[in-house]
This record gives sequence, C-alpha cells and structure tokens, in this order.
Amino acid sequence: MSVLVDTSVWVQHFRLRNSSLTALLSLDQVLIHPMVLTEVACGTPPAPRSQTLAYLGLLRPSGQATMSEVQDLIEREKLYGQGCGLVDVMLLASTLITAGASLWTLDRRLANLAQRFGVAYQPKVH
Repeated sequence: MSVLVDTSVWVQHFRLRNSSLTALLSLDQVLIHPMVLTEVACGTPPAPRSQTLAYLGLLRPSGQATMSEVQDLIEREKLYGQGCGLVDVMLLASTLITAGASLWTLDRRLANLAQRFGVAYQPKVH
C-alpha cells in the first residue's frame, strides 16, 4: 500500500501533528508528487524550510501522469465543472497510474473524485 498525500494534508500536519500521517511515514508508505512538493514550497513549511522541503523530496515518488493523460481523463470521465483544478486532477490521474496507490486529501471535491475512482484513502481513527 502507498498513499499519495495531498498538500492539504501536509499543511494540516504542519499546523497540528497528524498521527495517521506520522504512522504512514514510519512505514515508508507515503508518496510525493512534484506538484505537491512545489505547492508546499509556495507556502510556509516548518523551519528549517530547506530541510523540510529536502525531507519531502526524499519520499518515494508517485507515478506522474502526462498532461495528455490528464486531458484524456478529464474528457473521458467528464471531470470538468467539478470544482477541481489542474493540480487536483493531476494528482488523481497520477494516483490512478501508480499501482496500489491511494490518494489522501482534505479537499472535499477531490476526495469525492478519489472515492468515485476507488482510490480514496481514509485514515484510521485512533
């Protein structure tokens, strides 16, 4: 099992430690996508900033859907007008092409799409 963790989960974790994410990290089950890493870099990750970004960059990468694959998915599955933007659909498509991966997001619209495709991650409540 591997979990592509969306920026929304990282931001929440940086504010208030998330034990479910910590557990996944300790089991090396967290995947990173360059768009998530870049979105985190656009914000204010915990200090020391460069070290936090470097640690995220060491996580196992998810597959990366091409723009053509993303556009095909949008059209084939009629994902337009769903309230999800490019990064959201890119993460969904990348999850779909990564064997055994699921997607963890706190974004309601993206979570609904991940559920629709059977790749939504639901953390266990402790």
